[in-house]
Amino acid sequence: MRVSKRFPLAVHSLLFVAVLSPKKRVTSTLVAQSTESNPVTVRNIFLELSEKGLLIASAGKNGGVRLAKKPNEITLWDIYQAVESNDVEEIFKLHETNSDCLVGKNFYQILYPHMESAVNAMKADMEQVTLETLIDELKCLIKDIKPKEDTADLPKNAE
Repeated sequence: MRVSKRFPLAVHSLLFVAVLSPKKRVTSTLVAQSTESNPVTVRNIFLELSEKGLLIASAGKNGGVRLAKKPNEITLWDIYQAVESNDVEEIFKLHETNSDCLVGKNFYQILYPHMESAVNAMKADMEQVTLETLIDELKCLIKDIKPKEDTADLPKNAE
C-alpha cells in the first residue's frame, strides 16, 4: 500500500500541537523543526487538517495553531483521510492488463475485493487509535512531559 510521508507528518504535527498548546504558541516553523521538514510543507498539511476540522489556525503576529477537537475525538483514520486518499485504486496502484488475456481481463475483478478488505481492516484499526492514545504512549516514553506543561525536556530545536 502506498502512503506518502504526508500522513506521518500530519500525525506528528497534531501530536506536537496537542502536547505544546495552548501553553506555547505553535507555528509551522516550530513544527517544521520537530519534523525536519519545510515550513511550507507543514503549512500545507495544516491547511488540509484545518479544512477537515482537526486544526484551527490563526494568522498574524500572535497566530499559531491549536486542535479543533479534543485529542480523544481525533482518530488516526480522521488524520489519514485529511491528507491521503482512502480510495482503493489510489492506495493500490494497479498495472494495465491485457483484456484479451484470460487472467488479464478478470484480474481486477478478483483482486479488488481483497484490496478493499485490506483498506477496511486498516480503517478499522486506525479508528481505534486516537491522538489521546498517542499522547499517553508519548508520556510513557518521556515520563516528564505532560500535555499543556512546560516543554523543558523537549529537544532544544522544538522550543
